[in-house]
Amino acid sequence: MGMLGVVVIAMFVLLALLRVPVWVALLAPALWYSFVEGQPVIFPATNMMRSLDSFTFLAIPLFIYVGSLMNHGDITEKIFDFADSLVGHYDGGLAQVNIVTSLIFAGISGSALADIGGVGRVLIKSMTDADYDADFSAALTSASATVGPIFPPSIPLIIFGIIAEVSVLSLLLAGALPALLTVAALMLGTVYVAKTQDLPSNDKRASVRDIGRTFLVALPALLTPVVLVSGMLAGVFSPTEAAGVTVFYILLVNTFVYRIVDFGYIWKAAVETTKTSGSIVIILAAASVFSFVLSVENIDTMFAQTLFTISENKLVLLLLVNLVLLFIGLFLDPIAALVMMTPIVAPTLVEAGVDPVHVGVIMVFNLMLGLLTPPLGLSVYLSADIADVPVARVFSRTKVYYVILIAALLVITYVPQITMYVPRTF
Repeated sequence: MGMLGVVVIAMFVLLALLRVPVWVALLAPALWYSFVEGQPVIFPATNMMRSLDSFTFLAIPLFIYVGSLMNHGDITEKIFDFADSLVGHYDGGLAQVNIVTSLIFAGISGSALADIGGVGRVLIKSMTDADYDADFSAALTSASATVGPIFPPSIPLIIFGIIAEVSVLSLLLAGALPALLTVAALMLGTVYVAKTQDLPSNDKRASVRDIGRTFLVALPALLTPVVLVSGMLAGVFSPTEAAGVTVFYILLVNTFVYRIVDFGYIWKAAVETTKTSGSIVIILAAASVFSFVLSVENIDTMFAQTLFTISENKLVLLLLVNLVLLFIGLFLDPIAALVMMTPIVAPTLVEAGVDPVHVGVIMVFNLMLGLLTPPLGLSVYLSADIADVPVARVFSRTKVYYVILIAALLVITYVPQITMYVPRTF
């Protein structure tokens, strides 16, 4: 790596620490590099446009739109009622309901922040109304939302597939079992928290009739990921087409099943989707230019050489990569980190014998943990804002769940069969 590469990375780190917008921190050093190297002015713009010129990429705003449509309808409440009847009587009561509801909603939105911004509001309010501490409710909501980015449909996995040129369908299928494992770990951890912190509980077990009733009411929404995945497995439509079908399906469910006739929510959801998608697009575009600079400066090669110098053992390399990604996740937006690090990390692990689909799940899950840690911690900030509690208290209550999620990450990393079983079977 030459001196220019050092300066580019130093500029990025400085700007990130100064908390300038992520896309500025990525784009400004890259533009400076292009100017010093005498590249044509149009070159960065061309690079940015080319990075977004992907049919698969269209799935991202469509899945975001699905989540927004649900947020403005009554679906979130119906999902919550079903989860409450199913697991509300376990130790932790509504805390367990929170986790299961996040899993179900993740099968529709594919985004941690969309999960918190939508169903998270219902969860936090319900928990605080039931005498749960607001800071704990916010902390658990932040932790359970990490399931969204790995359970299909996963927006970050789609982005990884585009960048690494890996089958998006295989990646979406690969995230299913790790997500279920994570949910199981969070629920077991919540049992421990419930017993040690004397959380409120609901001793009344729902009757089979009540479970069946809430299930039937929520069934159209629960079928969303089934329609999506089965259609892709059958080869009926691609991931992008699946996203479009899901939008159409949710609109039909809202209109003809749940009888939502005030169609103003469709426009409001579109506005929200435009804002969210716009922020993702500008980060992706800026990160693509920054990644190009890193490639020209052979940062990817140096990264691989450095790791292989330490060890050529695949297990050791996986540990080192996880540590690097966890550190980066402390300071960088997960999407930006994913775009920047995928061209560097993925080839190194693939060369070491790790399946690229497994690499994608590891990277996405790892970087999403940065949503729970200071100083960035976007999930925690959003949950704290919804709960109207100091963010420092929420970070403090999140620690136990962060440990649980780290343990889940290690299991997913070192037991690849969990990730690869579904894509290899189907």
